[in-house]
Order: sequence, then structure tokens, then C-alpha cells
Amino acid sequence: MSIFIRIWFFFGLIILLGLWFMSYTFNQQVKPNVRQVVEDTLAENANIIAMLVAEDVYENKVSTVQFDEKIQKALNRKLNATIWKHNKNEINQQIYITDNKGIVIYDSQGIATGQDYSRWNDVYLTLKGKYGVRSTRSYEKDSNSSTMFIAAPIYYQVDQQQQLIGVVSIGKPNISVQPYIQRAENQLIRQAAWITLLSLFLASLVAYWLKHSIDRVRKYAQALAPVNQTPYFRSAKELNQVAQAVENMREKLEDRAYVEHYVNTLTHELKSPLTAIQASAELLKEDLPLNDQQQFATHIHEQSQRLRSLIDRMLLLTRLEKSKHQIEMHDFNLSELIQQTLDQHASQIQAKKIQCLLDIEANCMVRADRFWIQQTLANILDNALDFSADSAKILIRLHRQTHQQVELQVFNEGEWIPDYALTQVFDTYFSLPRPISQQRSSGIGLSIVKQVIEQHHGKIHIGNIQGNEITILQPHQKGVLIKIQLP
Repeated sequence: MSIFIRIWFFFGLIILLGLWFMSYTFNQQVKPNVRQVVEDTLAENANIIAMLVAEDVYENKVSTVQFDEKIQKALNRKLNATIWKHNKNEINQQIYITDNKGIVIYDSQGIATGQDYSRWNDVYLTLKGKYGVRSTRSYEKDSNSSTMFIAAPIYYQVDQQQQLIGVVSIGKPNISVQPYIQRAENQLIRQAAWITLLSLFLASLVAYWLKHSIDRVRKYAQALAPVNQTPYFRSAKELNQVAQAVENMREKLEDRAYVEHYVNTLTHELKSPLTAIQASAELLKEDLPLNDQQQFATHIHEQSQRLRSLIDRMLLLTRLEKSKHQIEMHDFNLSELIQQTLDQHASQIQAKKIQCLLDIEANCMVRADRFWIQQTLANILDNALDFSADSAKILIRLHRQTHQQVELQVFNEGEWIPDYALTQVFDTYFSLPRPISQQRSSGIGLSIVKQVIEQHHGKIHIGNIQGNEITILQPHQKGVLIKIQLP
């Protein structure tokens, strides 16, 4: 089970438990509180009515038709009240009055007159001078409902003394307040449902964010590309600590693998020129003609130059990969830098009688690391010269594409790159044999070029083209074009 499902499931379980607790609290607290409010109101009404009927009870008028009509008229009074969106149109109360011995002398329903209620709690406690209340199941309307009776003592002043002459008890069916309880319960259920859906949605977002963040750390740990950036999470200190721990572990592992990889590569690359130098040196120990001695000496010089070039390139690549987070960005004139690079290669250009065609827009400013862009230009020009025959053409173009981007094109006239190699030319240590020497280079130069361009958030593309694709070339001319786009 994925962590997303687990978090969502347990969060949903917590919400359901919370809803159950709310329902339990509602039944244990809200309903009794509503009935307490009803009891409070009935207690007040009972005492008010006790004061109003005291004289009638004392004068034995409660058994008269006139008294009953007055009470019935009051109880049957029609209401037109909207209480908390509930329409109330009738009074839901009943009244009975007992004498000071608990015998019912009046009942608004007309069924209990003459009965002995002295043992009912409301009457019994009131006659004892206590607060009288009782709740009796209602069989007429709802077997699950009950009626609450609140009693109040009836006092009348006789010979300047307060005498207890009876008890008035007011009853109200609990079912009459059920609409208010039901409305509150329905409203609570609706709100709970919305809260549940919203909470589950938020839980899904949190679970997805956590799963996505963990996946980012996992992918980061699995990816070993040098340009991969450590993920950063806002308001997630623990995830950042995990990512940093993975970064530290990864750097240590990369350093170890880096050293092992380059030692193996350097050993392999140095083996060939060292073998050639050793063979030439051994032959020079022999008594050879002067021409042979000069030939072997020249061979030793060429191989030593090759060794130096290889070591310099590998040191440069190592520096680039180790400083991937330390690129120093400055504004500089790329047009001038291209011209300086051409001046540095002037001797090679003249030696091969290369015809350089320049289409360079003046004052093309870029924000980049000047050192690495210069190394990039030098590597591209070296490759262009190596793969160009004598008296061939090299075209260099530089133009602003937009206000935010410039494009550099370098075309060298020569043989096309084989199709199988087009996707590998930027791979480290991959190289094609030079047309003249038929020797392979270190395969590091174009790898440096690609890494530099990518770290500057640019794009690079290499491809074979025919001369008719460039206006200033002849249709029969063919060669290789490198396009670089820089911000």
C-alpha cells in the first residue's frame, strides 16, 4: 500500500472518529440542554399561572365551566410564529391543578379530574416544599416520546398568612421541541459532511505533496547526472534534511566513483602515447641515420604534445564538473571574444590556408562565465580546423535572435558525421578519427562544450548540412554545422 493511500486512509479514519465523537456529544449534551431550556421556561410559566389561579382555587371556581373555557381558550389560541425557521401555530401544553392533598381538581384534558396525584413526583415534591418535576411517557402520540411536568405551589394569603392551597402543574411533550433538535442535528450533519469532504480533500493534497516530495528525493538519489540539483521543499525541514543527507552521501560516493573512473580513463588514454614514446626512445638508442633520428624525435614530440593536451583537457573537464555550482556570470561582449579566439588560432588557420567567412553582429552582449565560454569557442574551433581539409571554408555567424537570446553558428566544410555518431559526439571520450592523421582525439572537448552550454541554460545542436542551406556557400559544398543559443 502506497504512502498516499495510507495517509489518506488514516486521516479519513481520524475524521470519522471525530464525527462519531461529535454525534455522541450532540446526544449527550445538546438534547439535554434543549430540554433544560424547556424546563426553565415551564418553571417560570408554572409559577406565573400559580399566582393567576390562586384566587380561583381558594374560591373553588376551578371546577366551573367559565374557568375551563378560559383555560381552553388560552391553550387553543392560534399562533403565527416562525422560530428558527420552524412555523409554530399552536400551544403544546397541558395544565392540571390539585388541592393541598394532591387530588386533581382541574385537568385541561378533562381525564384526570378527581384522581389522586399525591404520589406523582411533581405534586409530591411541591407539597413537601421542594422543586417538583417529573417526566412521563406519552402513549397517545409517540411511544418513544415523553411529557415533562413542572409544578409550582399555589399560595393564598388568609388572615395575613400565606397558606399552601394547591399545586399547579404544566406539562409539555418533548416531541414539541423535537423539530428544533432535528433541525440542529440536520445542520450539524450537513456541516460535518462538508467538513469531511474538505478535510479528505486537504488530506489528499497533503498526502500527494508528501508522496511527490518523497518521490523527488528518491529520483534525486537514483539520478547520478552531474547537473542534477538538490530538491528544496518549503515548510518541510525534515524533507530538506533528508535531501541534504542524500546529497552528502551522494557527493562522497560520486567523489569515490569520480576518482576511480578518471584514473581508469587516464590510464587507458595515456597508455597509447606512452607506448609510442617508449618505442621511439628505444629505437633512438640504436645507431640510426640522422633522418630516422629526426623522425623518431618528431614522433616523441608529437606524442608528448598529445599527452599534454589530454592531461589539460581532463583537468579542464574535472574543473568544470566540480565547479558546476560556481559558474560566475558576468556581462561581456561575445563578438569581441569570438574575434580574440580566432586571433589565437591564426597560425593554425594560416597553416591549413583555411578561408574564414565571418558574419558577426557587433556588440552582442551575453551574461555568462567568460572563461568557460572562451573554452567552448576554442574547442569548437579546434574541431572545425581538425575536420577541415586544406583551403576549406569555415563560416562563423553570430546574431541576436530576440532581445533575450543570441545564436552562434559554426560551419566547417568537410566530410559529414556518420549517422550513428550524431547522437554520440557530445559523449565523454567519444571521438571520430581525424581525416589527416586518422587518430582519435581524447573525446573530451565536445563534452566540455555541451556541459558549459547546459549550465548556462542554453541549447546546442550539431548536424550535417548541404551548402545550399546557407546562402553564402556554394550548393556543392557540404559540411557540419553547430548551432548554439545563449541567453
